[in-house]
Amino acid sequence: MEYLQRIRLLRDRLHRLEVNDRNNYGVCQKIRREIETLEREAQEKDS
Repeated sequence: MEYLQRIRLLRDRLHRLEVNDRNNYGVCQKIRREIETLEREAQEKDS
């Protein structure tokens, strides 16, 4: 469950940064990578 909460928080943060439309490309990219990693870990844990 904590994976899903963390992913949800990161997606919300990513959305706010993208809507803000400032020069946040590096930060957004890092958040996307972290979301992908957490999703993989959650799938491995469920398997």
